[in-house]
Amino acid sequence: MKHYIKIKIATTNASLLILKLNKINVDIKNIVYNKDSLILDILASDLKRVKKYLVSSKITIIEETGIYKLQNIFKQNLLFITSIIFALLVFVILNHVIIKVNIVHENFELRNIIKEDLTKYGVTALSFKKSYQEYEKIIKQIKDNHKDKIEWLEIDVKGMVINIRVEERIINNFEEQTGYCHVIANKSGIVKNILTKKGVSLVTINDFVNKGDILISGEIKLNEEVKNDVCASGEVYAEVWYQASASIPLNYELKEDTGKMRYNFMVKKDMTETVLLKSRLSNKRVENKLLFKLFGFEFYFQKEYEEKITKKTYTQEEGLKYAQELIHEKLKIQGSQIDKIINEKVLQKNVNNDNLNIDMFIATLEEIGTTKSYTKETSDTSDIENNKDHNGIS
Repeated sequence: MKHYIKIKIATTNASLLILKLNKINVDIKNIVYNKDSLILDILASDLKRVKKYLVSSKITIIEETGIYKLQNIFKQNLLFITSIIFALLVFVILNHVIIKVNIVHENFELRNIIKEDLTKYGVTALSFKKSYQEYEKIIKQIKDNHKDKIEWLEIDVKGMVINIRVEERIINNFEEQTGYCHVIANKSGIVKNILTKKGVSLVTINDFVNKGDILISGEIKLNEEVKNDVCASGEVYAEVWYQASASIPLNYELKEDTGKMRYNFMVKKDMTETVLLKSRLSNKRVENKLLFKLFGFEFYFQKEYEEKITKKTYTQEEGLKYAQELIHEKLKIQGSQIDKIINEKVLQKNVNNDNLNIDMFIATLEEIGTTKSYTKETSDTSDIENNKDHNGIS
């Protein structure tokens, strides 16, 4: 496509000027004759030759023509046009995007259950709205997943906000005895407290019991004769001992947020992640928020938090305190029903290759009772395993 421009040449002899331009083979069209000037369209590539040939004439470029005029208008108004397009895009997106999900119920646990299911089915903040039929299908799936917890569920879409209303199902559970059981010790220790709810207690305060010993019997006896059998229940607290160990590095890195934060967008396909904007943060912590999925691609909104990394060194006292905290966490992770720590003592500590190694003795007060079923034919104590072992953790 030829690129023409409109120019104005000052002259009092238009005919002579046209002859001069024809002499140097200038492609001319759309000529307008004025009293003291000539307006015409010429090829942009001819402008340099025209200026060189008509050195004494005043030549002014008025405007581009054709598609190039439109391009020039677009360039001059690029910010305005881009803003209009962006505003329209934002309007369309916001009209189809959820910005908030409200779950209306006072039961915190039930709200969390519903929130997890909604997330699994793609109903989250900054996700696209679904059709009425899709929401009805999601309601049915959530109710089917939690038949014992949810009586009624409704999804109400208002603008960019979704309100989830739920009615909890109340089930009256009447305790029925379905068999016979003893309460036995799941750990060895010294009994410190007993609460018998059903059955007969076979131990007293300060008795030492081994793992597997019967603490509360389901057999109700009179004069050594079994008169009745029940499923024993109750709580037995004992002093339990552990020998524990831990190892921590004395040299570590401390990460702290600097307060600087940047926004970014990330596209994920299979295991490949691509960010749209180059990050200016050298050390950062990234939080991803899934926006939507499309044709196998996942689109995420990112928040990048700048982190300051400082190399630190524990003193032996600080390291010892941290190692003790780790041991306490290990006890909790193992599932011990610890009520409190009665006593603890460091048996040994040493530093090897910048690692602090410690061995500890810990005495705890915890609930050690667990139920074990039996039948009347096998209700003697030989049915209960009597494992005499020590408690340990490393």
